[in-house]
Amino acid sequence: MSRTINLHPFTILALAVAVVTLTTAASQWWLSCAVIVLCLLIAGWAGHLKKLAVLSGAILLPTFVSLLLIHGLISRDPSPAMAQWGPLRVTAHGLEVALSLGLRTAVLVVVGLLCGLLVDKHQLVAAIDLSPVPPQLGYLLAATLFLAPQMGHKQRQIGEAQALRRVGTRKGITGWFQRARLRAVPLVLASMQDAQDRAVHLSARGFPAAGVRTRLRTVPDSSVQRGFRWTALAIAVLGPVLILALKRMGSH
Repeated sequence: MSRTINLHPFTILALAVAVVTLTTAASQWWLSCAVIVLCLLIAGWAGHLKKLAVLSGAILLPTFVSLLLIHGLISRDPSPAMAQWGPLRVTAHGLEVALSLGLRTAVLVVVGLLCGLLVDKHQLVAAIDLSPVPPQLGYLLAATLFLAPQMGHKQRQIGEAQALRRVGTRKGITGWFQRARLRAVPLVLASMQDAQDRAVHLSARGFPAAGVRTRLRTVPDSSVQRGFRWTALAIAVLGPVLILALKRMGSH
């Protein structure tokens, strides 16, 4: 059972930005691991642990492999090799660099995906509409967030219709290319028709923004959350500067 966090979407995003910037600036493996574990615990509490683990693994596994190849195996690092197979050299410094970059990337990916799972897309779009930013931004964000699910749903509908007509039923890699080719044209045409239909109703969302508009969805907010957001954004900007300054002073 999924749980919801009753926080303003901007509050969650501001906290995520502060965590990512501070962790990246600190560049400590234990801090990165602690942030990742905390994100997994929050995802488990919210009922999104499996989805977060699958999505993160799909992104981070090739990332770690590429970092290991670049910095751990084919690096030109002059330090002594721990192991060597022809042109491939494993060095402690290369592995350390690969692990450090991989953990910082992992923090960015896991925190970003967790925000995507916790923040309600409709609430986020409504929050942007209620903010002073141009309403066009809210529409563009909504179109971006809901484009992939809508395209996937249309693709499944087209595939079911073609299967009823026994079109594109081959198996193997040849059948996959055949289905992709046969579904491409109807999918593009359906998307163009959808864009044309949306264009008729864009003025209802404020294109251009003029006058007072009535909104059907409101996003609860509070002065405490607004203060927390400003504090988190200040920490996100000033925290890395302070950390880097302390590191530079300690190196002298």
